Amino acid sequence: MEITYAFHDTDEPRKKMVEVFNQTFPDITVNLTWIAEGFREKCLTMAAAGTLPDVIRLWEPIALDFGRANQVVDLQPYIDAQPDFNPQDFYEVFYDFTLIDGKRYGLADGWASHFAFYNKVLFDIGGVPYPDPNWTWDDYVSAAKKLSKPEERLWGSDTIPIGWLHYSYKFIWQNGGRVYNPDYTECLLDRPEAIEGLQFWADELLKAEIMPTAEQAAGLGDLFKTGRVAIHRMGSWVMRSLVDAGLVWDVVPEPRGKERRTLIHTAFNAIATTSKHKDEAWKWLNFAVGPEGSYIYTSFLTFPACRRSVNERKPWVIEGVDAHWEYIPEAGEYGFIVPAPPHVGEVEKLQSDAFEAVYLGKKKAADVLPEVARKVTEILRAA
Repeated sequence: MEITYAFHDTDEPRKKMVEVFNQTFPDITVNLTWIAEGFREKCLTMAAAGTLPDVIRLWEPIALDFGRANQVVDLQPYIDAQPDFNPQDFYEVFYDFTLIDGKRYGLADGWASHFAFYNKVLFDIGGVPYPDPNWTWDDYVSAAKKLSKPEERLWGSDTIPIGWLHYSYKFIWQNGGRVYNPDYTECLLDRPEAIEGLQFWADELLKAEIMPTAEQAAGLGDLFKTGRVAIHRMGSWVMRSLVDAGLVWDVVPEPRGKERRTLIHTAFNAIATTSKHKDEAWKWLNFAVGPEGSYIYTSFLTFPACRRSVNERKPWVIEGVDAHWEYIPEAGEYGFIVPAPPHVGEVEKLQSDAFEAVYLGKKKAADVLPEVARKVTEILRAA
């Protein structure tokens, strides 16, 4: 019996996963399909043609879109029939993300989240205490100001990637706001928490005191790795590259506004409705998100797992590196996954254009976000 498993990132850990899986299920051949480029477009094309692989690891918005369209099956009956499946082992944020009208369309294995990475050498030179895990936005700005020397092209904070919409969602969440209501029928960007959260960081960017503008950063390469920026708010996938760069660094949760929140990236393993081997596909999927399969995957990428029991083995820790590793899995308790509304491309284009106008100083958040919220809500309710 042969099944196909498709994914977007790398096939190296999957080869080991297949090897271990076949020790228990030698009669199931798992053909690996690594879609390294154009993943979203290829997923949509395969779905339209009815040629999705038996099991596919889907990005957050695609997973829910495919669930809404019945392109992937409800996994709950398989979960209920699996005696050793323990839902309580999963962090709730992952386990319930693909739940639509009582049907569960995917299961996640590993994840990465955003943290504040900091250059310990620059903090030491500046005589600034290392960040406390309970620090606030004001603490962040204060420390960054003390570490900034724009005239020497040195900054306390990295800049804001204006074109990366999801990056800015965390500012709204940290200020107590939300982008959507839970069932994606209303956009909440018109609320004061969202408006104030976005404007706070836009103002810091426009002041050009603690973080470089795009013009100032031009031609300087990776500012954090080259020691020109003291604090880098980014996904935990950068940790290995920081070690390789020889940087003396540590990690701390991102600063809080009214709440501690951060952005989580993951993907969900799903079974195609068109699969002719759904039972075998479930056996592979259950292994891939299970204790052994997810440990093989996450330890290769130095990610935390979506299961608490797997995280007892600390797959995200890089051996020989002294850091506050305990902060990494904690994000699973307070972080939010990239949202997945219907018509994601259309609604995110409206948001992205508005956010860019605010960051460039062309508009105030209070002037553009209410109208964006109205338009997005209309699109969501027409879905």
